[in-house]
Amino acid sequence: MTPAAERVAAACRVLGRLGLTREPAGHISMLLDDGTVAVKARGPSESGLRFAGAEDVVVVDRDGTLLSGGPGLTAPQELAIHLAVYRARPDVTSVAHVHPLMPVLFGICDVPLLPVIGAYDPYALRLLARGVPTFERSVLVTTPSLGDEVAAVLGASAACLMRGHGVSTVGASPEEAALNVIKLSELAELNYLARQLGEPRQIDTAEREAIVGTGQTRPELIDSAWRFYRRLADEKAEER
Repeated sequence: MTPAAERVAAACRVLGRLGLTREPAGHISMLLDDGTVAVKARGPSESGLRFAGAEDVVVVDRDGTLLSGGPGLTAPQELAIHLAVYRARPDVTSVAHVHPLMPVLFGICDVPLLPVIGAYDPYALRLLARGVPTFERSVLVTTPSLGDEVAAVLGASAACLMRGHGVSTVGASPEEAALNVIKLSELAELNYLARQLGEPRQIDTAEREAIVGTGQTRPELIDSAWRFYRRLADEKAEER
């Protein structure tokens, strides 16, 4: 068990326990200092994201060749998403791909995510300000060329929708990539609920720009948010 494997597994557990992916679907990866990639594995002995442990994480090289992992475990079919993003984005050291219901609904219906919140959640507003594009294909992303298509759609954003499929998010750590899934899902839920009450009003442009600022959330705020979700996920596990 390595610290990187446990961080990847912990990020998986949080998303699983928050109900942001289905069954064993989805995976999170982390780019390691030596250029290899630790990623949540698939296989007959794996645990789904909700129950992931460090033993469910394998290490591959930048070509996707398996370097280490438990018996029967392999890299996920859609490893191509992770490898392509790492090729395209030197600022990214973690990628998450999961299947959260509410963002998937927005992609299916071509409904835009609107900036309907301000001080309620500056993190989510900054995420939206960077753009949330949609990858228009619903196929499994299993080849380098398809991975490159996803990375091109993602561009400089921190998240993208994948029509009829899921979402992919990125960050400087597994914790940030997972938080971006959480914030994207909460933003989609707020948009959905607002539309049930009436026509959502977007916040004032000048106020939006003031809140977004540099577009970056301070690392200590990311750490604080992550501690909350880790504790929340642990409490949910204890209730079972």
